[in-house]
Amino acid sequence: MSFLFPIMYFILANGLLVLISKKSFGKCLPVMMMINAFVYFFSQVIFHTFKVGFVVNVLFAIIFIIALIYMKIKGKNFDTLKENFFSTGFYAFLIAYVIISIFDLNRTFTAWDDFSHWGMMVKEMFRIDKLYSVPTSTLMVHKDYPPIMQLLELFFSHLIGKYDESSLIRFVRLSCFVLFLPALDHIGKFDKKNIIIKTIIIMGIAFLTFMLFDEGVIHSIYNDYVMTIVVSYLIIHIILSKNPLENFSLVVLSLGLSFLVLTKQIALTLYFMVLFMFFIDVFLKYRQDKIRLSKKSTIYMVLKVLILLVIIPLLLWKGWSRYVEKLNLTQQFNISNVNLADLPGIIYGSKGEKYQIDTASNYLYAIKTKKITTSDTLNLSYVQCFALVILLLYLIWIYGKKYFYKKELFFLAVTLSIGFIGYAFVMLVSYVFLFDSNEGPILACFIRYVGAYVLICLSVVIMLFVFIENKKGDSIKKLFIIFLCLFIIQSPSRIGACFPKLTKSIENDSLYHAEIINKKTKKNSKVFLLTQSSNGSYQFYVKYYANPRIVNSVYATFPVNGVNYKEYFDKNINDYLLNFDYLYLLKADKELISKYRFIFPDDDIKDTNLYKVKNNNGKVELIKVT
Repeated sequence: MSFLFPIMYFILANGLLVLISKKSFGKCLPVMMMINAFVYFFSQVIFHTFKVGFVVNVLFAIIFIIALIYMKIKGKNFDTLKENFFSTGFYAFLIAYVIISIFDLNRTFTAWDDFSHWGMMVKEMFRIDKLYSVPTSTLMVHKDYPPIMQLLELFFSHLIGKYDESSLIRFVRLSCFVLFLPALDHIGKFDKKNIIIKTIIIMGIAFLTFMLFDEGVIHSIYNDYVMTIVVSYLIIHIILSKNPLENFSLVVLSLGLSFLVLTKQIALTLYFMVLFMFFIDVFLKYRQDKIRLSKKSTIYMVLKVLILLVIIPLLLWKGWSRYVEKLNLTQQFNISNVNLADLPGIIYGSKGEKYQIDTASNYLYAIKTKKITTSDTLNLSYVQCFALVILLLYLIWIYGKKYFYKKELFFLAVTLSIGFIGYAFVMLVSYVFLFDSNEGPILACFIRYVGAYVLICLSVVIMLFVFIENKKGDSIKKLFIIFLCLFIIQSPSRIGACFPKLTKSIENDSLYHAEIINKKTKKNSKVFLLTQSSNGSYQFYVKYYANPRIVNSVYATFPVNGVNYKEYFDKNINDYLLNFDYLYLLKADKELISKYRFIFPDDDIKDTNLYKVKNNNGKVELIKVT
């Protein structure tokens, strides 16, 4: 049922939008998915439950069935609906759904972020029927992150009736491909056999391109990838719209921009880039088509654009910020910490903390020289990648300029160039002011963060090329050559990681420990996890599998050198540990046993031991659980 229900739902629910808008299946499906997410968002805001949202979303599919029956009874002509519904986008969606379902069969998370927050966000919302930001949520980190993609993933989980890692990975990958559909979709005669091969190749091109910048795309649900393709989708939507001010086009943009600003905090920067591209494109098309609007029509149009593209998205963005502030949540990216006046001094080393000076220096060097590609044969920095993007756009212009408005691709290149500089600047500010002294200087997640902008540009290039190929005919030779080139330059280890059975990681060990904890403790228990030779990531892995049990966020390890161990325990750990019901030993090495033997009830100290924590006159007393 986890295979059948979702595909039935999206076909039927999207059919309603095809019927109402009279647009093709592939153009409507991204819009329907965004609607699904916002229905869940407002269901929680208004009714404080996702159940109402689920009913409303399911009603879309039911209403379409009723509409078809009504049209049949009334003898309505189905020709237009059939043509729009059974477009290339419909068949591409079916093919992609089947292939992705097979490709991601039994695949599990391997990335730290999925265990610590991306997966846990959905898991917690599924459990408590509330947003993961609320106090009752046991999410340990990033409760301030915007929720929109996680809400779409939650709806998918509700469709299949369970929380499942493999299904989430499958759905996120499918959602990303759906955003490519408008460039691929067309109505009329086409070779249905050819569309199978064409869809597979386009999926392969997109997937291999993303793999060039982060192998995490294979097995994770990072929001970075979704955010990237949403931006590309919006830019392509603007370019391919004959009239960007048409009602359907504006509604799509409004939904898309609103969705974008609620994916990640950094997306606000990209929102302004897309908006800039929209105004440039409107100016070009109206000028070249010599369209003149009356004063009254102009005022009406300005108001409509202002409400749909500016007020609504920014109100949603601000509303989430206020919600986070109201809950008094710790914010990873607190804008109040930014002081742009100090930035020049930090760059030149005359102002700021030493770690900020080091961060700025390391960042400016990295964007010019640090390799951000995973290929062994294609070693490119952020600056070099963008030079490649400009070259590819030039080739696209040569190859298919007749399919676009005059200077449209030129201004696209200008927009992406401004975005390239703006995004790099925002990331510099983020690393200097918003990252701490540990993550800032080492440029934590640098490749993934800056690679996201390069992937936006490359996704735009792919969509443009697919669109041109559709216009030229159904030939797949050029697409296959591109796929082959991308495949050849991949690192062999990345290709091997595509197969779930070949991917091994720490989560299996963590699941083993979690199962012991789950068997011996109640769901509302607080369990202190202790291990040695760990950076604390174990806490998040075990917590993920032992949810909703609460675990410690600090003191994952005890120091074994250079301190008075009993004094250290009494001053730092004792009071904190008293807040927990149990202490569980994930890994007890010889040093830990010899230095902290005094806190344990006997000499049988080994891995997987579970102890009940008792408050003995303000002192921790451990009682072994058998």
